[in-house]
Amino acid sequence: MIHKTLEEHLERALDHLPSSFAKLAFLTAVRDPYTGRYLHEGWSQLGSREEIHETLRSAHEEIFEVVCSMPMPQLCAELSSYFRGLSVPFEESLRVWGEVESYREMMPQGLCAEEREFFVSQMRLALQVLITAPDWAQREVTSWRFLRPDQQFRRHLEN
Repeated sequence: MIHKTLEEHLERALDHLPSSFAKLAFLTAVRDPYTGRYLHEGWSQLGSREEIHETLRSAHEEIFEVVCSMPMPQLCAELSSYFRGLSVPFEESLRVWGEVESYREMMPQGLCAEEREFFVSQMRLALQVLITAPDWAQREVTSWRFLRPDQQFRRHLEN
């Protein structure tokens, strides 16, 4: 059984991160890329290695789903915020991530090929948008279909 305190520590850690993408990056960082096992040494007193692994694996899958379901403007905004918070210059981070495709490590194990391809295509597109128009993510992007209450269609064909 997973200890409540382990889940509380994870929730507290994730609550301190500014976005779903930052949470995904954190969960990726606590997974060993060679074994696929999740481990957080600071939490070793809160549960067994298996409990920690299962708690972090489950959270990774949940956060990954959240990121995959984001509309492109939101994904671009979260990526922009994440890269701007790093000590590396924004443009350099975009370039490196585009070349090395670091985001591939962010996928949880067990995804089908279509889920993997979708995530990769979304990340490539978001990076390309930010390279081409770095400030696009800061703009309010609205659809013509969803008008604010104070907006109305102009009548073109009145009798």
